[in-house]
Amino acid sequence: MLPVPEMLRRSARDRPDKEAIAFRGQRLSFADLDERSSRLAAFLRSKGVEKGMRVGVFAPKCADEVVVIFAIAKAGGVMVHLNPSFRDDKLGHVIEECQPAALFFHESKGAAIERAGEKGILPSLLIAMGPETSRGHPASTLRLDTALGGSSGRAQSASYPPPHEEDLAAIIYTSGTTARAKGIMVTHGILSASTLVSAQVLENVSTDRLISLTPFSFDGALSQLFTAVLVGGALVLQDSHFPKDVVTTLLTEKITGFHAVPSFWRMMLARYPALADCEFPHLRYLSLIGEVFPEGYLARLKGILKNTDFFMMYGTTEAFRSTCLVPADFHRKPGSVGKPLPGVEIVIVDAAGKPRAPGEVGEIVHRGAFISPGYWKRNGGETFREDGVHTGDLGMLDEEGYLYFVGRKDNMIKRLGYQVYPEEIEACLERLDGVAMAAVVCTPETDSGPRIHAILVRSQGADLAAEEVAGHCKRLLPHYMMPDEITFRVEMPTTGTGKLDRAELSMAKRI
Repeated sequence: MLPVPEMLRRSARDRPDKEAIAFRGQRLSFADLDERSSRLAAFLRSKGVEKGMRVGVFAPKCADEVVVIFAIAKAGGVMVHLNPSFRDDKLGHVIEECQPAALFFHESKGAAIERAGEKGILPSLLIAMGPETSRGHPASTLRLDTALGGSSGRAQSASYPPPHEEDLAAIIYTSGTTARAKGIMVTHGILSASTLVSAQVLENVSTDRLISLTPFSFDGALSQLFTAVLVGGALVLQDSHFPKDVVTTLLTEKITGFHAVPSFWRMMLARYPALADCEFPHLRYLSLIGEVFPEGYLARLKGILKNTDFFMMYGTTEAFRSTCLVPADFHRKPGSVGKPLPGVEIVIVDAAGKPRAPGEVGEIVHRGAFISPGYWKRNGGETFREDGVHTGDLGMLDEEGYLYFVGRKDNMIKRLGYQVYPEEIEACLERLDGVAMAAVVCTPETDSGPRIHAILVRSQGADLAAEEVAGHCKRLLPHYMMPDEITFRVEMPTTGTGKLDRAELSMAKRI
């Protein structure tokens, strides 16, 4: 095992002056990142943070955040990254469940921290990051600069015993409702093995410059960070998701690798037509994971990024990484998310847990490497079983063992005796000119069964009517997949990790 702190120490030793982190003109070398995180680790230990204690991080993208992540690992703590989009209820839920020994927060989150303080749920050790403001904080709050003030951090942190494979490194919370959000435990062994495999599959090297778009509460963002550090590449933090800003960063920073969910690229294609006129000579690859990528959108994106390799991936946080479709198979296996990664076995099972034959849809079960020990302070329920991680996702394997992701099992609609997958209807809707994005949700049942609600975002300048959409569906869809209701929105809601937020759509007022 190669622990995350050792990845950083090696790069700092071999490439001390090479750029490791870039953010809004700020540049941190590997030596800077190693030295600052070591000093901060020593500070945490001096304040009583011991091996296995949780340490929270509540911040948007910033260079200090990366220093904190490595400091927690060096100190032997367990990082709990609170998604920066969390509101008071989710913030309070995670803090109360994890009981962190310390909490780092960005000044931009000061108001939420004050409200949490009024509830009496904050740890005694609070450290504020970012530009200092006049906002009042709980009396115990320290500034990060103060915590970094010590001079002997490197020597102290270097004496800490290295972690064991089974030691907890992080708890990653799912983006569910407050009652359902679960903390997934991630060990040092999982982080080490998944980072080594990711770097091997994506062929990452020290000349790579990766853009980091999603929060570090997302396992894909952590994987990117650790992979960049492992190989000695640079990670460019991107806090603005406006299409023009992202494109500017891709060009000015000469980005070579980009990891994102399909919803992000669907948004880019829908809201930024100028993307088709851009050239990205340095963009070597995209890795795509997290949800179905409609074939039409994928073909459009591939047509724009002709010289960029596409890695289609599948995985859940409970099992971290499962499959990858390498560029050589991209055109041979359209729609597939690839074959299992080294050490992983994927099986498809029916409702009784029996294996399905090739070509048959069932639940995806992950066996072998990268499996989490379980949920923090909760039982594994229907997910963690003796035969592997039951993902709750639906898919099928072909005769060659390539996986095809169909959708979430809990999104499936049973109607008129048929199993209806929203993603199939969405793919049909997005083939209609004038539709930029489509989402399908199930609304409460009537006497005739559940109702299918199609929600659409029009393309720029389009004047599409619901009647046209209904006619399109009638021509292409069987009767049991026909939407009962068609409405339009200006944009789609997304989760903190950029995926389509179906829960919000289900609850939202119809527009």
